[in-house]
Amino acid sequence: MSFQPIFDNAADMKISNRRFVAQTQTRSGVVRSVSQNNSIWRFTISLADGQPWENWRTYISGYEQLNRYTTDTVDLSQSGFSYMFPYQGDETNIANLRVSVINGELRVQSGVTITSGYLFLVGDLIQLVGGRVYQVTQPVLWSDTSISTHRAPVDEAVGTYDTNIGVLAEWEVICTTMPKWSFVDHKRVGWDGPFEFQEAM
Repeated sequence: MSFQPIFDNAADMKISNRRFVAQTQTRSGVVRSVSQNNSIWRFTISLADGQPWENWRTYISGYEQLNRYTTDTVDLSQSGFSYMFPYQGDETNIANLRVSVINGELRVQSGVTITSGYLFLVGDLIQLVGGRVYQVTQPVLWSDTSISTHRAPVDEAVGTYDTNIGVLAEWEVICTTMPKWSFVDHKRVGWDGPFEFQEAM
């Protein structure tokens, strides 16, 4: 049972972590906006019609058992997605980086080996192992300790965490829209729309 085959076989994928915003406009044209404090990751995925039934029979059974009420962990680590979120910084031993959550912020704790350059650049992904995925919003020099992210304050409790960086990040998601599948040709299947997932909070 997994949503991962849907991600791995995506023909089209839209990803967003924008904050939810409500806007009103007065008759005189004044626009007022209100934003939620946190933003969540959302994925919209379309599969190509005409997939072989023998390949998808098990996958379909698996994701239909999860349905729209069970969460699953997914990643974008397969080779076809390596261009999406590669690590951009200069740290050659990034797998050993540990960060702390202090006052709702991410702070570099240990594991930095470089003495110049950048630890993170804008757009890099940091996942606290067992927790959320955060996107860096300001460059982080090798000597900096504070990490600005798209979600502030961070959701995890005070403590020190191992990390998954870049393509190693994993999301816990729930399916919010699950299209119906059908046979579209002899021994082939198609779907009547895209799948929609959002980060489970």
